[in-house]
Amino acid sequence: MTLPRTTRRTASCATSASATGRRPMVLLRGKPGAMQAPGGGEIQRLALAEALPSVGVDARLVDDRPRQAEDDLPAGTDLLHLFGSLPEHLPPVEAARRQGVPVVLSTIAWFALADSLREPRPMVNRLAACARFIARAACPRLPSWRRRLYQSVDLLLPNSNAEAQQLVRYFQVAPERIHIVPNGADERFAEADAEPFARAVGAHGFALYAGRIEPRKNQLHFLRAMRGSGVPIVVLGDVVPGHEWYLAECRRAADPQVRFVPRLPHHDPRLASAYAACGCLVLASWYETPGLVALEAGMSGTPLVLPEGGCACEYFGPRAAYVRPNDLPGIRRAVLAALRRKRSRTLADLIRTNFSWAAAAQATREAYEGILRRHRR
Repeated sequence: MTLPRTTRRTASCATSASATGRRPMVLLRGKPGAMQAPGGGEIQRLALAEALPSVGVDARLVDDRPRQAEDDLPAGTDLLHLFGSLPEHLPPVEAARRQGVPVVLSTIAWFALADSLREPRPMVNRLAACARFIARAACPRLPSWRRRLYQSVDLLLPNSNAEAQQLVRYFQVAPERIHIVPNGADERFAEADAEPFARAVGAHGFALYAGRIEPRKNQLHFLRAMRGSGVPIVVLGDVVPGHEWYLAECRRAADPQVRFVPRLPHHDPRLASAYAACGCLVLASWYETPGLVALEAGMSGTPLVLPEGGCACEYFGPRAAYVRPNDLPGIRRAVLAALRRKRSRTLADLIRTNFSWAAAAQATREAYEGILRRHRR
């Protein structure tokens, strides 16, 4: 299992659906209600829906409203593609099975013992989560909704080798049931006008922290780390429903010069302008897989400060700085150093070559082809 490093041209999968040569019809379904606070998984689904037709796939988005287990898939559906490791996906998997439709799952998952302790829940719940993790690590055969989901779909599509290895280790997924599909970024982020966003926030060269506001993203530690630095900071994103208390904590920790800017729609030109105007992109999250905003900002060579946890280093290697999310002095040093660096042509070329949505669509198409061939047999 390897993370794809080059885009490859292969025969169109238009003939995979049937002997008639029509394009396979694939339904792309995410978490019900996810667009209320969209994150990387939702952007991944929407971006692939746009990119897949160019490589011979009839990709159709399924609405995000809750559906019943007995709901049938539309006539002519060749494959169901689910996004995210969610218990809500079990009913549609069962419905697809009844209709003889194969299912693939973009897992978008990460597992670490320390994460169980960091969740904003009562200590007894966190200790119980730690116990479950230890038990899972010691005995991957233990039943759970997650194991049932991973074992019931036809193919798993993690974003990295590290994520794939976790699926094998903790859930005994056979390696041949895994096909790595890298995350991507829109090539429009490679070139953008910095002025519209810079005028809106009154600054150039600021530290940009982009993403949903929630404990996992760790904005609070970042703001505490940068307190008194004098660095202009923009926190870009909406609070996840139910975590309004966390946003309040972030505002209390922020210096007066910190600007909190609501989430910008993915196709809003001001988002590309924000990446062009900033001096560095910061994600001091507890983990990322690898973080779509890092790929988007990196398209123009923006200096990156990313978390050690997750798989960011698998994508960016030595072309980014990495920090521990609870190391406040380390975060501060890394951000100040990044703001002194120039934009990197090498980083920009790496991402444009290997991590565009066109490359992700081709890797996804290859996964579809293999499953549809096996299904026909």
